[in-house]
Amino acid sequence: MIVQLYGHLRRDASSQYLEIRLGEKKPLIAALNLLPESVRRQILDERGGIRPGFLILVNDVDARTVHGYEVEVSDSDRIVIVPMIHGGGN
Repeated sequence: MIVQLYGHLRRDASSQYLEIRLGEKKPLIAALNLLPESVRRQILDERGGIRPGFLILVNDVDARTVHGYEVEVSDSDRIVIVPMIHGGGN
């Protein structure tokens, strides 16, 4: 899957895009656990849930509003993660 990052997450990942190989469909939370630690610890809390303050799109659909984060993703999917306060065009 391709993960597109915005705001401070780009800086922390040293990239705007990350490619994560899943091999098979996985729940979104499991896929997010495969992100680099510098990004993962900002998005996921200590219990493994998604922290408030992030807009997460799966193939251009809001994963929280439409799916309640209960969506499976695969290698062909595109995930976009936007901090709600992202500081402009970076």
